[in-house]
Amino acid sequence: MGLFPELNEEETLKNVKYYFEHEFPRLKARSHMNISSLQSPSFDTVGTSGSARNTQEDKIMGQLWAMDLVKATYKVVRNCPDDHKFRTILEKCFLYGKGNTGALDAVNYETSRYFECKRAAMLYFADAFSDYYQMEVNMIKTEKSGV
Repeated sequence: MGLFPELNEEETLKNVKYYFEHEFPRLKARSHMNISSLQSPSFDTVGTSGSARNTQEDKIMGQLWAMDLVKATYKVVRNCPDDHKFRTILEKCFLYGKGNTGALDAVNYETSRYFECKRAAMLYFADAFSDYYQMEVNMIKTEKSGV
């Protein structure tokens, strides 16, 4: 038994891929909203449903949250070790949209070695990014009772 629970690598890899392909582009778009274009909250209670929520504040908080995640994503990728080309693979493949072809050309590895390193880089990212967003999926160990 180690310090950390055993990782379900396949599910974790799916989560990292989903994050970069679906969530990260939306976070980038949301983080570029112009805060100054948001209107001041209206305090007119005539004709409202009586909700006490401040939707403008919610929009600002959502944008700040998105900005934090985008910055954290770039920071984590930038801090990846590049001795196995993790940083280069993550940057080219996911941040700069060059895909596997662009990343493969940049690291100059054989295809099988490239995919080994890409897999390891994605798992490294999931672990390093866990303070911001949980992508890791732990294995569920089922032990048979010896009764």
